[in-house]
Amino acid sequence: MKIRNMIASALLLLGLLGMNSHAAEQLYEIELVLFAQEMPSTEVFDQTESLIKWPREVFEQASFPQLDSERITLHESVAKLADELEYQIVMHVAWIQAVVANRLGDAVQISNSEGTVNGFFRLQRGNLIHMVVDIEYAPEPYAGGVFYRLNEKRRFKLNETHYLDHPKFGILARVSPVKPEQ
Repeated sequence: MKIRNMIASALLLLGLLGMNSHAAEQLYEIELVLFAQEMPSTEVFDQTESLIKWPREVFEQASFPQLDSERITLHESVAKLADELEYQIVMHVAWIQAVVANRLGDAVQISNSEGTVNGFFRLQRGNLIHMVVDIEYAPEPYAGGVFYRLNEKRRFKLNETHYLDHPKFGILARVSPVKPEQ
């Protein structure tokens, strides 16, 4: 009798854990704006080949549901950057992605058709939420020029715009949880 109760309890626990793992998945709206900038710097940049530390598995950004234009929140920031001579918008992407609690989310490849941007973005969800970014910008990708790399893991607050900077390019990032439909 004790063995039956233990087996029944174990099966019940496994069932609850299975339901709980699905419930721990959260959808996020992710929006990135990458822009080139000409800021004075005394740093010497001599990286002439990619140094990105690629995860084992990377998914194309286009394979995720794209965010509808009316839900994109960084239009005003993009317009302000575009008005300034020292900034050039390189790309603006927005998608929806599921991330499971206490896990690294899927790595999403961030690249453009011009070949000037390559790298990945991912979320890490635990007690706190972190963004992991390893992106390179090469203003002249086919001329054997220099790569500028932004490699950062940063804790951040949801629903706020965050600025990741490098003397040669920057990224505006905003991550918001998708609210369940009522």
